Amino acid sequence: MDLLSLSSRCFRVARVALVPGLLLALGACAAGDSSNPAAVSPAAVAAPAAAPVPVSAATAVPVSTTAVARDGLAALIRASAVACSNASAGTGCTAGDADSGDFYDVELSPDCGDQGFFAGVAEAKGVETLDAVPGSGSKASATAKLSKGQLVCVQGIGRTGQNPLFYYVVAIPANTVGKCKGNALCDTYGDRPISGMKGTRGEACHVAAPGHYAGNCAQGWVSADTLEVFSSGM
Repeated sequence: MDLLSLSSRCFRVARVALVPGLLLALGACAAGDSSNPAAVSPAAVAAPAAAPVPVSAATAVPVSTTAVARDGLAALIRASAVACSNASAGTGCTAGDADSGDFYDVELSPDCGDQGFFAGVAEAKGVETLDAVPGSGSKASATAKLSKGQLVCVQGIGRTGQNPLFYYVVAIPANTVGKCKGNALCDTYGDRPISGMKGTRGEACHVAAPGHYAGNCAQGWVSADTLEVFSSGM
């Protein structure tokens, strides 16, 4: 066998041996060689973190309003000087001197929103708000003087039997009351001069949550006959 034939034969053998190896190498490249940092298998790619689910306003607001309402009820019980058998619910409340029998059953309602109970000062000379219901042994003192025509929200009703004799009221800005919009009653009753307020430091009276107020709001007990109560709520 001459040298040329031997070389040709060796080349064919080498080619046959080389082809399978080349195919294996090409297959590895197509699948992604793990030794190559640029070729990462899909399973090794971290999935993106799930986006946090936003809390809708419909979910968040009731929680906030409930907390404000709870705090508002506790503040109302303290400010009105009533005693309640269930303070957390604001039920079983009385004002006055229970030991002497000179007391009133009190219904509390801190809400001054759409379900609120409103009235206006009808007394020509205005009316002083008191920190306690007048009665036997009472040391009630004035907290403010409301002028005739002042719009108020009724937050407490003091009764003997079925008859309201005293109201616990808070004077709130008329432009914050939704029911005032387009209502003729709010032409007759609205924001009027308030004098003699106690504790005038801090924030002005403002809406803390729908139907609930905070800050320096004039409030206290007044005689039922000094108000014109809005029978329809507003």
